[in-house]
Amino acid sequence: MRNRKSVTVFFVILTCFFIVSSESIAQKSVQITINSDDVTSRIDEKIYGHFLEHIYHSVNGGLWGEMVFNRSFEETFGQDAGIWSIKDNTLLQESLSANVRLWFGSPDWQNYEFTLQARKIGGAEGFLILFRGISDEEFYWYNFGGWNNARHGLEKGTKGKRWEMVGTPVDGKIEENKWYDIRIRCENEHIQIWLDNKRLLDYKDTAGPHLKGRLGLGTWSTQAEYRNIKVKDLNGDILFEGLPKTVKKQVIARHWQPFGKGEFSLTRENPLNSNYSQCIETLQGGTGIMQTPFCIRKNEKYTGSLWLRGDTRTDLSIQLLDANDLLDKVRIPAPSKKWKQYKFEFNPKTSADNATLKIEMLGKGKVYIDQVSLMPSSFEKTGGYRPDLLEAVAQLRPPVIRWPGGCFASPYRWKDGIGPQHERKVTPRPMWDDLDINSYGTDEFIRMCRRIGAEPLIVVNIGTQTWNGNVNQAEFLQDVLDWIEYCNGPASSKWGRVRAENGHQEPYNVEYWEIDNETWHMGADGYVEAVRKFAAAMKLKDPSIKLAACGSGGFNLDWNKKIIDGCAELIDYLSIHHYENPNLYAKGPYNFESFINKTAELIKNSSNPNLKIYCSEWNAQSTDWRTGLYAAGLLNAFERCAPAFEMGGPALFLRHTSATGWDNAFINFDHYRWFPAPNYVVMKLWRDHYAPNRLAVKAESNSLNTNATLSADRKTLFIKCVNPTDETVDISAAIDGFFEPSSISMKLVAAGSIEARNTLEGPHSLKVESASASLSGSNIRFTMPELSAAVLTIKK
Repeated sequence: MRNRKSVTVFFVILTCFFIVSSESIAQKSVQITINSDDVTSRIDEKIYGHFLEHIYHSVNGGLWGEMVFNRSFEETFGQDAGIWSIKDNTLLQESLSANVRLWFGSPDWQNYEFTLQARKIGGAEGFLILFRGISDEEFYWYNFGGWNNARHGLEKGTKGKRWEMVGTPVDGKIEENKWYDIRIRCENEHIQIWLDNKRLLDYKDTAGPHLKGRLGLGTWSTQAEYRNIKVKDLNGDILFEGLPKTVKKQVIARHWQPFGKGEFSLTRENPLNSNYSQCIETLQGGTGIMQTPFCIRKNEKYTGSLWLRGDTRTDLSIQLLDANDLLDKVRIPAPSKKWKQYKFEFNPKTSADNATLKIEMLGKGKVYIDQVSLMPSSFEKTGGYRPDLLEAVAQLRPPVIRWPGGCFASPYRWKDGIGPQHERKVTPRPMWDDLDINSYGTDEFIRMCRRIGAEPLIVVNIGTQTWNGNVNQAEFLQDVLDWIEYCNGPASSKWGRVRAENGHQEPYNVEYWEIDNETWHMGADGYVEAVRKFAAAMKLKDPSIKLAACGSGGFNLDWNKKIIDGCAELIDYLSIHHYENPNLYAKGPYNFESFINKTAELIKNSSNPNLKIYCSEWNAQSTDWRTGLYAAGLLNAFERCAPAFEMGGPALFLRHTSATGWDNAFINFDHYRWFPAPNYVVMKLWRDHYAPNRLAVKAESNSLNTNATLSADRKTLFIKCVNPTDETVDISAAIDGFFEPSSISMKLVAAGSIEARNTLEGPHSLKVESASASLSGSNIRFTMPELSAAVLTIKK
């Protein structure tokens, strides 16, 4: 019995040994040592900066408190068939939609010459001239001024596939308000193209050529005119001459819907400002336009206005509706033939999440509508900003905010965004599913920055031809100098006086300025030449300002070297960009950290070793937990790269959930709700625990991305740790040096899955939670679950 009992005890002990051993194998342990005496570098809080760009209704329809989308009726894209009309023997296409096409002619036409004249009147690119169109999928088009108005090329559409380049493209652009002669010759598989009698293409398609089909005219985010259209067969017989027939249709500005019986058109005839007003003509009442949705709250006052002119004796009714239930309405008297503003006010007694604003003609007549505005009193109290989104921005406590872009900055004209709202002009071109109407300009941006404690950083437009067409760059340089004077000049100066008239007597004293955005299309030598011209003039205008020049995108060290070698002594920051594949959430931060350090070495050996690195756009392209892990790892990398790295700013900052792309924003919202993406959750956690002194850290494992910092008063130590692996890690941290811990706390984000995310319906599914950590003398123990990020706060 004694022997049997002894054996049983032995096996119990052996079993326990194997259980403990299995757990120790599954759960990794890592030792970290932090030297509180060894401050390796000073970290600037500007690495926690942000970047606000006017795309995807981040501002108009978002942060700015105007509730009406497309209030000035300038957004016409979305009219996919185009806005076609015939005037004075000219065919006019006025929509800024992408991929607008008008087909004509016979599907049996085979070999022919197609000649015409074309003129660009606005927008981003040039002309699409279509031929041998079998269907909307099977065709050729020659793209004049495509690819951001940088080149001309032949593209072929094949059934079941997106069109693709064939033949050899040539560099070139299409200028505005210039008539071009175009000639296209098709003979069996042989295609030739001329522009102003210069042959651009001589190509034989031997890979399944289209040998017959209709002709067509088109545009891509461009407005254009066509005339003198003629089609001849190769014997010289005329197949077509004149203008294609257009189908008359109801044309409504984007985000608006028509109702009732009448004719609706967007007209360029005497708009209040910019390009268009909405025209409504009816023989009876009950006709108008409406927009949905609006978030309406009972007992809140809503102040509105609209501008009208017309030929009618009938009054108009403006209503707020929740489905068929009337929330409130006002009556507007019949307008005169001259533009006049009509103000109104709603005081609804019930709430609605998805209300409709309805503008209705009550009788026969013709009216033109422009600049429709509506804002709640709660928005007006914040200075015109939507309160929940303003608070979301403020919670991140950005030390600096870059504005207005991004790509948006490159065609932006700042003078269109100041002064009375109804006098502001629309931005020159649509951008990322948005056409900004400049409700939010220089004054609104700087006022917001000051309100939340951020420094403004302004990106200026230097007039590159890719974005602005054939321009006089001296005009853009003067525009930049005027902008500096508007922001920083005394009220006695020309543009300082305008600022004072717009409500701000004292100078804004904007310190940070960037010389355009992503100027890689210019080539490094061309951009250096521009920087040398603009930087010298800008610092002469105001010697106190600091300037950033455009650095690399991705890992282009050669570009950085050329910019540093060419103009380092004239600038204060090199502004680099990096967007990461979200699947590289673990390795990506280390890869980019290495690139930053290589760039820092170039600077160290340059004419300006004090030049700082600024990552003005960064992110992983998702809104699941991968982007949170990446943000945590990259922010640690930024801290480790100090002091050579001084400033950061991810993108996107804000994004309306109706957006058609770029699902990576920190703040995601609809018309009344918002949710923080994982990058927001993590960046707020890291920002809330910023400290300026980086400490030396030794860690046993590279799989953990770890950093340690010490507060300015040396009384608080932070450990920022990222575990991007799929295993739990036990961590023992020893603190050497003067710092003697007295208390510890831990904040953790542990999603459990890289697919975890927040949504409008579940805005706090992924959030910061308290976790446990133990303290014994100068030794700390804590656990990092799989796929987690945490900050530990240790008090002295």
